[in-house]
Amino acid sequence: MSSPFQFAGPARFMHQKRGLHSLIQTKGVGALLFDPGLGKTAVVLDYAGLLALKAVSGEARVPVVCPLAAVDTWVLQAETFGTPMVDWWAESLGGGLRRRAEALASRGGHPYAKALTPERPRAHAARALHWEQAWAFWSNRDVLGAAGPDALSRPRVLLEVVNLDSFSSRRQVGRSSTMADIMLDAVRRFDPDLLVIDESHRIKSAMGNASRLLGRIGKNVRRRIILTGTVMPHSPLDVYGQWRFLDPLAFGELQRDGSRKPATLGGFRARYAIQGGWMGKQVIGYQNLDKMQAIMAKNSVVARKADALDLPPTTEVVIPVTLSSAEKRAYEEMKGQLAVQLQSGALATVPNRLAQMMRLRQITAGHLPDDNGVVNVIGDSKAQTIRSLVHDTLAGETRVVVFGLFTIEMEALRTTLAREGTEVLVIQGSTSQEDRRLIRKRFGSDEATRIVLVAQVRTMSLAVNELITANHAIFASQSQMRDDFEQAKARLDRQGQTKPVTFWLALAPKTVDDVIYKSHRDRSDLETAVLQHIQGNG
Repeated sequence: MSSPFQFAGPARFMHQKRGLHSLIQTKGVGALLFDPGLGKTAVVLDYAGLLALKAVSGEARVPVVCPLAAVDTWVLQAETFGTPMVDWWAESLGGGLRRRAEALASRGGHPYAKALTPERPRAHAARALHWEQAWAFWSNRDVLGAAGPDALSRPRVLLEVVNLDSFSSRRQVGRSSTMADIMLDAVRRFDPDLLVIDESHRIKSAMGNASRLLGRIGKNVRRRIILTGTVMPHSPLDVYGQWRFLDPLAFGELQRDGSRKPATLGGFRARYAIQGGWMGKQVIGYQNLDKMQAIMAKNSVVARKADALDLPPTTEVVIPVTLSSAEKRAYEEMKGQLAVQLQSGALATVPNRLAQMMRLRQITAGHLPDDNGVVNVIGDSKAQTIRSLVHDTLAGETRVVVFGLFTIEMEALRTTLAREGTEVLVIQGSTSQEDRRLIRKRFGSDEATRIVLVAQVRTMSLAVNELITANHAIFASQSQMRDDFEQAKARLDRQGQTKPVTFWLALAPKTVDDVIYKSHRDRSDLETAVLQHIQGNG
């Protein structure tokens, strides 16, 4: 008799259990249409663990395609939610597109003939789990394969996380291939047991490069899962590109023999859009939406925050930020030597540990003042990650708050988050009282415009009630004062809030970001924690 499945991490909510049950019932072809922050990742990791336990080979290979903000989050959450009944190898693939393709192919056991040998997993120790077992497996793959599955010590999941942009390039490579061809071949060589697209609304555009390529790839993978909280960000026609990957036959025409042809974009539009206007080609309305929803419901589960009655009032989600090489170098130099040689040639030094902590926080935010008082921008890793979070994960939210600390950080967020269809408003120390009042009034109104408010923590942490129109807040940097953090959170989690609130924390792993957050969470002494970090003990 088999052992009952062991969940890892926090207990699963009812909507997560429904999601897992649905994936099992649909044999791994399903959509989890959950609001942001409702734990879609945990459900997929549970399902991947079940696949490994049931696999004759003892292995489940799972590539995850997702936007930038989620790349390292998948690896981090595999450590939290991955069942202890299997071994986990989870890594985010970086480097150039060709290198990502080679790495993906090599992990699946069918590498390119002249590819580099798989890197020893120790090189990925910060992003990978159970690397010793995984390396032992790869090093002896031929021996183990000859000996049969009984030679494998434990079932394993190989989780390879790839940025969605990897599938967008059509760059020519050689005489007859494009990067799309190479990525398609890499996935085939990896030979997935399950392919996951996170924030699948990113492939809604049926003519987009990534949407078309992933539609082709999906035809060769038995199990396919899409995850999104915003399945129709613009119109019901957004469904086609996502279902082309998930279940291309679902919306196809029924044949006389009872089978279906793969759906086409033209047929989908003809069935669900009302066309008119110039040349009769403009969409002027929609029809048969009840039938569309009935088809979607066959292999999807919907979860909304307002309906998830067992949710706690607030949830904190850590979003890992991978610093650029320039940011990492500056951080390590400031941490170890109390001085950084900037690209401009200027020096940035500190006289004591207190000033050092401030400089380390500024570096993770992408900038550093030199000894002449000139602020040098050294990267935008955190701003880009938050951009992906706002416009990918939270694409369906009409109100989002982003809390920042530093003036230059506020400006970087303002410019990075700006895009058509989203208005970015900023409140910081220099904002006049009248402008603050007008901005707060607009944010608190029922105006249809999508508004992202970039707010300086201390400026907006007290005596503000209008932020309850949002139920998602992102913290770009951590204040060293715990009260600032708690008061900022209380701007959303207060009387008048009608939904559970999610706080997203953009943290660069193994930096002062982590140290401050954990100190606030554990109510430990911050100065001691930072000193231990600087000395290499934390």
